[in-house]
Amino acid sequence: MIACWSLQASALEVKSVRYGNHPDKVRLVIDMDQIADFRVFTLSTPYRIVVDLPTFTWSAGDIESYQAAYISAVRQGKLKGGISRIVLDLDRPAAIQSAFFLPKNDTRPDRLVIDYTPVDAVTFEAKKSNIHGTLKTEDYLSAPTKPVAQTETKITNGVPLPPPNAMRPSFETKKITRNQKRIIIIDPGHGGTDPGAIGHNKIYEKHVVLSIGKELKRELESTGRYRAILTRDRDVFIKLKDRVHFARDNNGDLFVSLHADSIKKKSVRGTSIYTISKKSSDAQTAALAKKENQADLMGGVGLAVEDQQVAYILGDFLMTETMNQSKFFANTLVEKIQKSGIRILDNPHRYAGFAVLKAPDIPSVLIETGFMSNRSEAELLKKRHHQQKIARAIRMGIDAYFEHEALNENN
Repeated sequence: MIACWSLQASALEVKSVRYGNHPDKVRLVIDMDQIADFRVFTLSTPYRIVVDLPTFTWSAGDIESYQAAYISAVRQGKLKGGISRIVLDLDRPAAIQSAFFLPKNDTRPDRLVIDYTPVDAVTFEAKKSNIHGTLKTEDYLSAPTKPVAQTETKITNGVPLPPPNAMRPSFETKKITRNQKRIIIIDPGHGGTDPGAIGHNKIYEKHVVLSIGKELKRELESTGRYRAILTRDRDVFIKLKDRVHFARDNNGDLFVSLHADSIKKKSVRGTSIYTISKKSSDAQTAALAKKENQADLMGGVGLAVEDQQVAYILGDFLMTETMNQSKFFANTLVEKIQKSGIRILDNPHRYAGFAVLKAPDIPSVLIETGFMSNRSEAELLKKRHHQQKIARAIRMGIDAYFEHEALNENN
């Protein structure tokens, strides 16, 4: 857990506010210059999400209302001694799923992330008393503050609120328009000094998955709906954490890592899909994750590939909705691969702590396209017609995933 503190060492700054629509939720992100205590809860009449923070300066600019996030107005201002408040007026009841901080990394500042979803009035009433966060009002009562003029606030149900027209910030949004293409990050595993699994006749996993990745890129881009980006388009070595950073730097909407497994039991064959978890679904998957996570050793780097961001993800972030999105995507892929006539393993959706799946804000899966240790499957995997078949099935799964997302956004 990230340690919280009751009094800020220096004044807090809110730099920007943005949101993104995801399956079954809206994600609100508040960029700040440091981690702070917070308190997040909902109110009714009208419906609101309230965010309390230590006194901050506001650098986020004006915020427009946006229907896709169910937001009709955003306002902010001083609440009382040492505490400021952000209020999001909603056009319908909503429940907060989670609220948590993500620490800054090379490209992004410290940020408070709030996930919420529309609910019916009965569910809202059952959940509205839930308070997320660690901020305690009494810790700030002794902090010096200027008296708030009567014109700066209004009182609703005994709770002082900033005026509706005060600083309506405009969201720095990732709004997907009808003609905007989704960004799919395709990650062919291994490469360069790391050959991955080696089948008979020296069929290398790194070559097979690169070919499948290129087929998938062609398949996706032929639809006109996607922009597909390969983490590698040639035989080079890339560290695991750099693959994750690449996906985030390119604002990926989905991350698909391609592999081809190898085990001692050479009769085993079939495709399987993996998502991230702190616990493994079975011993075989745990062993696979351990092997895949050691890929950096082949490139001459140590195993300490997890920076502060990734370490935090393992601790708390895996409890958030991104993991659920990944699971939904994985199950959708399983269905489409089965219908395509491609052999799959029993219990094909499995999970473990794969280092390459740790992007905190991108649904991510790892696809083991088959077994290099099975002679007939290794031969099949290097044939272009089978690579195209795999690529087509994955594309169908991606289509279904975004169709589901669009349906949720329109409801």
